[in-house]
Amino acid sequence: MNAALRGLLALVAAAALGAGAPDAPDADVHVVQPGESLWVIAAVSIGDASLWPAIYRANRDQIVDPHVLHPGQRLAIPDVDPATRAAVRREARALLGR
Repeated sequence: MNAALRGLLALVAAAALGAGAPDAPDADVHVVQPGESLWVIAAVSIGDASLWPAIYRANRDQIVDPHVLHPGQRLAIPDVDPATRAAVRREARALLGR
């Protein structure tokens, strides 16, 4: 991971842990901050950016386009078990046309 990406992820993580972070009972919820994407949220909250489709699927009721998020949205962060991670990564590649 290059230095610029590490810096971006550190800023996003700091924002998520600061103001606007969900309370402990909502530990599986992420409040979208300005400029965030599903890719960044997956990297920070799940630990793997390529698992962004899992967040998209868990929040289809409020995400019409996976490329458009709105600050303040409260997104459920699903638990992606190790057995399904490879399938979610394949889904991400397919959605990106790779």
